[in-house]
Amino acid sequence: MRYREIQPSAAAASFIERYWILELDGASAGVQRVLPDGRPELICNLGQPFEAFRDGEWRRQPQLFLAGQITGPLLLRPSGPVKIAGVHFHPHGASRVFGQPMHELADRFAPVADLAPALARELENAAGIAHLEAALLRGSNGGDRLTEEAVRRIALAKGAADIAALARDLGVSCRQLERRFRDHVGLSPKLFSRMQRFQQVFQAIGEAGPNWVRAAVECGYYDQAHLIRDFKDFSGETPKTLLADDELARHFLSHFSNTPARAVR
Repeated sequence: MRYREIQPSAAAASFIERYWILELDGASAGVQRVLPDGRPELICNLGQPFEAFRDGEWRRQPQLFLAGQITGPLLLRPSGPVKIAGVHFHPHGASRVFGQPMHELADRFAPVADLAPALARELENAAGIAHLEAALLRGSNGGDRLTEEAVRRIALAKGAADIAALARDLGVSCRQLERRFRDHVGLSPKLFSRMQRFQQVFQAIGEAGPNWVRAAVECGYYDQAHLIRDFKDFSGETPKTLLADDELARHFLSHFSNTPARAVR
């Protein structure tokens, strides 16, 4: 597996977290598992698209699509040589480009041609990241500042924010906050908070080794059993099984802990 990241320009950094390029040699890579992190992605397949396991069968992904928020593990397998240019949006970032309720796109792979035909034509002809970014900037809007501030505070609290208190601080009701958050992020504030807490686990075990009791305490879980429940909900596996058997999961761990990924090349 060959993977690299490219930072967005200052103009795009308010809604794009990073660009990334992934290359895999082919079907020998086997089944890969992607975990939810609260961030939608734009996927531009420059090689053979992955197949995703949905509703009991493997289905080929579109060539150019928006991957809405995923709420559980996503199983992928290559159908041939893979080369992907990806856009990793901020949680609210895809809303800035596509301008429609993001909760309607959760757990979906929506072809960009169906969402924004003019943008799809530009992206299909984009020659490199700079051209891709220029097209996204032209199609972006001002977004929702309240939702962006809510996202910022939840992320800063590492998922431990009190949602009722957050709504009061922002001057809206809990119902208003949830509606706007779902429209612009695609998830409820509570589920997004759980995902942010879950992400902290990878950093905790990367820094101190796989001590699950310590990781549970450091990341704000009630106990180890509470942590393992979230692991199963978001990854479909226990922590030990996930990190022993899954290449992309080990890469995910290394990305958040800044340690070398074993068996990832």
